[in-house]
Formats: sequence, C-alpha cells, structure tokens
Amino acid sequence: MSTKRRFQYLLLTLASQIKIHAIMKHILLLIAHPKLQESKANKALIDAAHKVQNVTVKDIYAEPFSVENYYDDFKRADTIIFQFPFYWGSAPSQMKKWIDEIFMAFCENPGVTGKSLLIATTTGSEYEAYRAGGRDQFTIDELLRPYQFTALYSGMDYLTPFVVYSTAAPNAEEYIYQGAEEYRKLLERLVE
Repeated sequence: MSTKRRFQYLLLTLASQIKIHAIMKHILLLIAHPKLQESKANKALIDAAHKVQNVTVKDIYAEPFSVENYYDDFKRADTIIFQFPFYWGSAPSQMKKWIDEIFMAFCENPGVTGKSLLIATTTGSEYEAYRAGGRDQFTIDELLRPYQFTALYSGMDYLTPFVVYSTAAPNAEEYIYQGAEEYRKLLERLVE
C-alpha cells in the first residue's frame, strides 16, 4: 500500500472513530456510598460501569463538593445516575445534600431539561420484601418516588430504577455478580 493510500486510510479510520464517539451518549454516574471500599455490591456495580465507554464516575463522598467540580461532566451528560445503597428507605445523606446544593444549581445552568435520570440502588432485602404486605410494606418504586418527582419537576426523563436485591442473602455473591452484568448491559444501551 502506498504512503498516500495509508494516509487516506488512517484519515478515514480516524474520522469514523471521531464520528462514532461524537454520536455516543454520555453518562455521569454519581456514587453515594459512605464506605465504598468496604462495599461488595456497589463496588461491583462501579467496576462494571468502568468497563463502559463514555461513563464518568464520581464518588460524591470523595470528590470536592462544589458546582465547578461537576459542571463539565454534568453539562456533557445525557443521563445522570444516582447510585447508592438503599437503607432506611432512602439514599445516604450525602446524596440529599448533593441534590440540594449541586443539582439545584444545575437546574438553571447548564440546565437539566431533556436529560435522563436513573436511580441505581442495592438492597440487602429480597424482591418479595418490597410490596404491600411484604416485610418492607412498599415497592421500591413507591419508596423512590421523591427522585421521580425531582426528575419530572426539573424537566428530566425518569428512567425505571435499577435495583440489585438480596445483597445480604447467603448467596449474595450470585445476586451481585448477576446485577453487575445487567448493569453493564444497561449502561451500554444508554450510551448507544
């Protein structure tokens, strides 16, 4: 192959890669776990997320707590994910603080309208516990309703929550592994 042909081939290859990268969507994944390094389930989900292109992961317990720290990633993102362990019927307190102090600033600048919000959570309880008459009395959807309200109120699309159940079961590793695989597949679909 001549030098000119190789150069043209390289240019076409590079152009197609840039085009593919430009049309792929971006995800900003905000993990809110006070002890992420000790976590099995949420750490497995984060490990799965790191395998997907165009996913930026930020640990809101470890990152500087300022609008400027999140601005560029938030602006670029098509989907925002709030990921956290589900306990006491909600997220860890740092998630609420992030919503009140950082997210609210983004509602005006750069704006959230048209972005999607996904809640990704893990729970030690089994699926059957989250229903009327079950041990926890409410469905996960009912308990996550405030996040749906936040999304809809701010002009975002609210996606069906992603939940990994039974993370405290005797065979938790199986649920965690399966959950991480499903999470990776979901993120891959979201960036297409």
